[in-house]
Amino acid sequence: MKDQEKTRQQLIREIMELREQTWQLESRHRRAKQALRESQQQLQQAQKMETLGTLVAGVAHEINNPINLIMYNLPLIQKIWSDFLPLMIERKKNFPDQKFGGFTYDFLEDNLPQLLADMDMAANRVAKIVSDLKNFSKQSNVAEKSTLRVNTAVKNALRLAQATLRKSGVKIELELDEDLPEIEGNLQSIEQIILNIIINAIQAIDHGSGIIRLRTGFEIKNGRILIAISDNGRGISPAIVDKLFLPFVTDKQAQGGTGLGLSVTYGLVQAHGGDIAFDTRQAKGTTFTISLPTLLKDEAAKILIVDDDQTIRAMLTEALVLNRRRPFLIEEAANGIEASIKLGTYRPDLLILDIFMPEMDGLEVCRIIKNEPELSNMKVLISTGYPDHTKLDIIAKLGFDNIIYKPFDLAEFVKRVETILATD
Repeated sequence: MKDQEKTRQQLIREIMELREQTWQLESRHRRAKQALRESQQQLQQAQKMETLGTLVAGVAHEINNPINLIMYNLPLIQKIWSDFLPLMIERKKNFPDQKFGGFTYDFLEDNLPQLLADMDMAANRVAKIVSDLKNFSKQSNVAEKSTLRVNTAVKNALRLAQATLRKSGVKIELELDEDLPEIEGNLQSIEQIILNIIINAIQAIDHGSGIIRLRTGFEIKNGRILIAISDNGRGISPAIVDKLFLPFVTDKQAQGGTGLGLSVTYGLVQAHGGDIAFDTRQAKGTTFTISLPTLLKDEAAKILIVDDDQTIRAMLTEALVLNRRRPFLIEEAANGIEASIKLGTYRPDLLILDIFMPEMDGLEVCRIIKNEPELSNMKVLISTGYPDHTKLDIIAKLGFDNIIYKPFDLAEFVKRVETILATD
């Protein structure tokens, strides 16, 4: 009977393992299909943007020369008119009914300066569009990159925006994390990203109590810097919210928007390996969040902490984060099932694994790791408060003999992690 019960339990375990492996394979297949679809969409979008960029560059070049000629000549005409006006007033005394181009002296005196000013404004508007077109056409061609600090780019962008901020009356609230790691990027491009969003935020505020909140921070778990820019403006129109980063899409025509600023911003963020997202609410405001990879991500060891006790996970995470000798990127899981899912994509350099957990325990996770060729060489540190439990013998036979017993000294724990990671 004992042998039958043992066989039955073994069969149950094998069935559970097969179910788990099947589930993982299906999950991996779904993720692969989704990743393929996303890659194809990104490729198609990149091809469209490249074609559009070539067209836009040509159009900008053709417009540039004639608009520069107009902008060069307009000040001359304004100066000529200023010099000619006294002579015209004098001539009016002798020839009061004479007209110029069908207009009287009085009409020209009252309106010609404004007509010339309107022409100058329109010419500068076209020049701004040409400049935006040029920026759009070269958005993915970021100039030479170097190591830089994001807060420097933020402060520079705010200086560039000072005149617009003073004119608008909008206040800036800053919350900059002064302990950010460096990134590799182009300083002027990062400045432009931030400046574009600040200008957009100013244009979205149509009341007298405008506030823009700008915050920088660091996501420890994935080694990325966050730049969040929030405004209390009118929000983004639902009509364009799904196509906001496409060129020539804008709800700010009245404020001079060309619909290229956010498209340029999106391209520059992508060229830095980053992501940009937004959250908007009508009459409440909009928050843009930019995520940029840091140099830390290339150096850091990836660690997955698996424990059903949230307090212990937080404690271990904090101990590793505060370690200054080596950077870590940390993910967490509350049980064996969550751990198995994350192992499919995260692939840590070290798995810190509790044994006794609900739903799926650490032993089952160890078996899955051992039976999966892609995971079989993973480094594992077993964490347990039961040093004499028989499961530890089974785990050791599977090859997982790095064990630390709770309660343990956190400094010793960090040292143990560093030692394991340092071994080949």
